[in-house]
Amino acid sequence: MATLSWTLAVAGPGDDPFRPDADQVWEGLVHKSEHPSPYVPAVTACRVLERYSDGFLREITVRDTERVRERVTFEDHRRVVFQPLNDPCIAKIVNELGRDDEGLPTLSLRVTLSPAGVEKAEQTRYFRHETERYFSDALRFIVEGLVQRCTR
Repeated sequence: MATLSWTLAVAGPGDDPFRPDADQVWEGLVHKSEHPSPYVPAVTACRVLERYSDGFLREITVRDTERVRERVTFEDHRRVVFQPLNDPCIAKIVNELGRDDEGLPTLSLRVTLSPAGVEKAEQTRYFRHETERYFSDALRFIVEGLVQRCTR
């Protein structure tokens, strides 16, 4: 397996950006888990299928065509783990709340490719590049959505 990772400060644009606190970011991540479309434009629909004490099972629709079932788990008010159940290339996606050197919130996005995903990345010329682009763009959209949610 291989893991791709990105981290951004959770901050608005400009010279003096709005910086939500860690509780606001966590609340936004929980909201995003059930209502991903405002945060991840490629996710066009989502429905929760089952609830558990530590999360839920959801089905998302990507770009109005692909349906993916994911087990969503909340860990320690700092990490959301998405485990796709029917995506052969992605083993796990993690959104993790962190802090920068000043103690302000950051968000890390980690994507772990499955063995089939690693093989596809080795055999298909643009698969890894497209996967990296999709998820790095997604992180930017997520941060923008979290900031907008806190400033409404």
